[in-house]
Amino acid sequence: MKSGRAAAPVMGGIRWMVLAILSWEVVQWVRELAPASTGSWPINPVEIALLTIVPAFVAFAFVRLFLACLQAGYGSLNTYTLTASPWAWAFWLGLAVAMVGHGTHLTANALNESLPEVVRHGEYATQVEFLDEQLGHWLLGGGFLMVTAVVTAMGQGAAQRVYGGERWVLAAASVVTFGFTVVFIGVEGQQLVPAILGCGLLVGLALRALPPREMSYDPVSLAIMPGVTLAGLVLLAWGLLVGGQPSWPW
Repeated sequence: MKSGRAAAPVMGGIRWMVLAILSWEVVQWVRELAPASTGSWPINPVEIALLTIVPAFVAFAFVRLFLACLQAGYGSLNTYTLTASPWAWAFWLGLAVAMVGHGTHLTANALNESLPEVVRHGEYATQVEFLDEQLGHWLLGGGFLMVTAVVTAMGQGAAQRVYGGERWVLAAASVVTFGFTVVFIGVEGQQLVPAILGCGLLVGLALRALPPREMSYDPVSLAIMPGVTLAGLVLLAWGLLVGGQPSWPW
């Protein structure tokens, strides 16, 4: 049992995390429907929000939950727990890598979309496409895996158990948030095998701390594991069905 359980606002951090990931998904969807530019701006405001405001919101939500889990695990926050512990190193590094990957992907994507057709098949376009489709997605996926692993390891057992309908709400939110994000990285980011392996790693890490029955009452486990598990199974079945890397059907 972890100390400081009553004082740690872990449930509040979970709600912020779910809301932040949902906001990213909504803006990502709106981005596909928005026009390429608005007025004198070279790119539309939705693209700018996805590049600046949304990642800042997601980073804030993950940091808030991480700090709550640290407080629950150590009883207090100090310089060591925030900056020098192995979990802190993994979290801050993963968060930085994810933000760099997200920015690299979106910036290169906007640049790639603005290239004239005559330039699209040249060496410069190849470099831009590498930053957009490969490096950006690899960094985003790797950073997201690191911060999720840290939050999972630190957060399991850090909050009071949940019962009744709240369990189903958290499980559904997990599928909509973490489930969609992992499928997006595996399909749109063309990281099918790494995404499946990452899901297996996260599930194995969670099972080392709590058995499945206990996870069904643990808030952090419910907020992450149902979506990650379902996404891994979906990617595996989808990859076997198409015989390789799947692509979005729309």
